[in-house]
Amino acid sequence: MATNDETTNEYVCTLSDDLVQKAQEELNEKPEWRSRDIQALRDMIQKKPELKIRTDDAYLLRFLRAKKFDYDRAFNLVVRHFEMKADEKNKQLFNNLRPSAIKHVLEAGVTGVLQNRDKFGRRVIIFRPGKWDPSKYSIDDIFRTNFLTLSKLVEDEETQVSGIIMLMDLKGMGFSHAKNISPFYAKRIASLLQDCFPMRFKGIHYVNEPAVFDYVFAIIRPFMKQKILDRIHFHGTKYEELREYIDINDLPSDYGGNASSYNNEDWMKTLLAADAQFDAEAKYGLVKSTGVKKSSAKDDALDCLAGSYRKLEV
Repeated sequence: MATNDETTNEYVCTLSDDLVQKAQEELNEKPEWRSRDIQALRDMIQKKPELKIRTDDAYLLRFLRAKKFDYDRAFNLVVRHFEMKADEKNKQLFNNLRPSAIKHVLEAGVTGVLQNRDKFGRRVIIFRPGKWDPSKYSIDDIFRTNFLTLSKLVEDEETQVSGIIMLMDLKGMGFSHAKNISPFYAKRIASLLQDCFPMRFKGIHYVNEPAVFDYVFAIIRPFMKQKILDRIHFHGTKYEELREYIDINDLPSDYGGNASSYNNEDWMKTLLAADAQFDAEAKYGLVKSTGVKKSSAKDDALDCLAGSYRKLEV
């Protein structure tokens, strides 16, 4: 059954007044309803015995915020998130999912996070696939690194509300990289971004796109929803366009800003210090049920919604 191991940890809001207002306007999050909204989602989860997951307030909030406090959609996101991790096809991705296992990817500088947020309060992931050596490790390690990065970032309440953007620097990307991106992998990435992760993805910014990227994007594009496609920007070497989104003093000199040249050492230290945390998370998941009638996520959600807290007025 869904576990209540951490429900005793009372939630304390860390959002500023401005972010509380933003959450109310953009995510339908009302402070006076927050506790009952969380409990409504918890009730749904506890009606699905296959889910053995965290049900503390802070954890469930990330799913509610990702789906604008729509119980049905938030519950379905929870189910999809753990179904993705339990899928036999993805088994190799989520075994031993801990930062030390992908230290080599971090050391190569493939994935990192800017220290400061962009002009809209969003965290900025910098992804540089050209620094990946396909002859040394597989694309699965890239996926795992990015998944761990997202998992760490989503812990923060401000990020849950404001979301993230991705700066995709394709300098050095060639055919040796492109040939590893199959339609299967593209679909997996698109599924993570769009359907299975409780994060607000607010923009993807490509720079230094090589000719081979046309081939890569042709594979990826069919699996992207229009909402994501509308948030993609191609900048080439016009780094000055990035200043519309990232303050020039926070933008690394590599991309036309005033900050020092980018490296991911700070983010690497942050992530590598979290092994114990991810080891603890590994005990949660979707487990096989015995003698329990299966029902769809939608049916479970509707069943719980019949008595949802949203129906109560204050």
